[in-house]
Amino acid sequence: VSSVADFLRRHHSGADQPRAFFADALPALLFRLFVSSSPASPCFLDLAAGDAALADLIASLLAPSGPLLVAISAADRHSLARFTFPRERLPDWLGFALSSTAASSDKVISPLLAGRVGSKLHLSVFEYYLFWFAYYPISAATAKAAAGASKGSTPTSKPSLKPRVLLESLVSTLASTAGRNPDRKPDRSLYLKLLYAYLKEFVPSDCAPPRGGFGTLLHRNVRDGVDAAGSFRRAEFFVHTLVQFWLVGDDFSPLPVRTCRSYGLPLLSLLSRSNPTLSERLPAPGLGDAVKLLVMYLNRSSVCKLADAGNVFDGMLLRKESCDSPAGYWNPLMQRPLYRFVLRTFMFCSRDADIKNIVLVFSAWMVYMEPWKAQQDDLNEYDLPPPGGRNVNCVSDGKMQRCDVGYSPAWQGFVLSNYLFYSSLVVHFLGFAHKFIHSDVASVLQMVSKVLEVLGSSELLGLIYKVDAAYHSRVSDSQSCCLDDVLKYVPTIREQLQGLGGWVVKT
Repeated sequence: VSSVADFLRRHHSGADQPRAFFADALPALLFRLFVSSSPASPCFLDLAAGDAALADLIASLLAPSGPLLVAISAADRHSLARFTFPRERLPDWLGFALSSTAASSDKVISPLLAGRVGSKLHLSVFEYYLFWFAYYPISAATAKAAAGASKGSTPTSKPSLKPRVLLESLVSTLASTAGRNPDRKPDRSLYLKLLYAYLKEFVPSDCAPPRGGFGTLLHRNVRDGVDAAGSFRRAEFFVHTLVQFWLVGDDFSPLPVRTCRSYGLPLLSLLSRSNPTLSERLPAPGLGDAVKLLVMYLNRSSVCKLADAGNVFDGMLLRKESCDSPAGYWNPLMQRPLYRFVLRTFMFCSRDADIKNIVLVFSAWMVYMEPWKAQQDDLNEYDLPPPGGRNVNCVSDGKMQRCDVGYSPAWQGFVLSNYLFYSSLVVHFLGFAHKFIHSDVASVLQMVSKVLEVLGSSELLGLIYKVDAAYHSRVSDSQSCCLDDVLKYVPTIREQLQGLGGWVVKT
């Protein structure tokens, strides 16, 4: 790692960038950084978990201002190289799309397919790096699964201390969503710190889409003003990459049913009826922490913009208006994949599943449901240490700054736009809780308690009741004046529910 950093620093100027390094050494370097090929051969990021010196070297190399990202940026400016990401490591849906001969629907499937050439996806050096970075949690989960399989079948019975240990772990995991002691800050993994650094660098809170025109910047040309919005194009590619690799992943229903039918795309939910292994796939374990951080960051952006943008989610439903806030832009992108990510976790997990993975996904859902609780202190603990030093977890006046923020009418637009997270997903969670209650009473009761806490606001519950009344009944003229603010959301809620996938709707 140190040799690579020294080499890149010696060749820091754009004109001196060695093409051979990117063509020959970069793929091997990224593989060693992010992929554990076997339990006996962990990647550098995994090794850094137990080696502080190695962690510092990797953080210095991979930081946004580090030598590798600087060299990658220079290489792209001079068009030194293009890459293709291994097909077998792509999410199933992207691999399926690339195997199709028709590319006319690529823009609908994912804007990441903009670089498609035939059956291959051509990427810039920066895009290639982001793909490997997003792939790391999936690689780590695959390595752990292989390690478990090599040890043979594990007994279903657990040690007698399991409930107590799980309860302590669960309380620690859920603490950040319910307020915690600011004097005690957990040590975050190097990967999460790098993720937060990249989000700050590539998806800044003041990064907003340009006004005028529709669609994604990844498919616009210079005449549409892409040069003036280069930073947003990079942000969009990064967020799309994380969503596709983490949230969509191997989902058998990655697109709304109506979209698939409109563009003649195959309904994987129908194929799954003859292939159960296609439908009953859990999201990759270990993604919960990363997804939670992504949600926390985008929620924090919405808090920062709420005062200036008013109700930032107004006009989002039909997606015909440009939003003034990145929260208003990113929310439709994350909404359906995140819903199904949480839903698949609840519906497809078996009784012998690791409860820690389920709790992490549950925690990400709770963070998404409470954007009004997003605070910068929750993100500060993910900061990378400064160059040549370490983070100092000093005790500040966090107790004075942290207040018990609850739902207010200013967030009505968010709740209405994400109504299914507060209604149908709660019902699916209760089904999961009923299934697991006898196998892990302590953990399930803690999660149920947290859901009840979120829905305990009388104002929030009143809004949910109002939407339910508008959704299920024909409103008379005398009632319409009381429900005008929610009636306009009912068609979209119905469309969202019908577009979740044939299997889920039938269930």
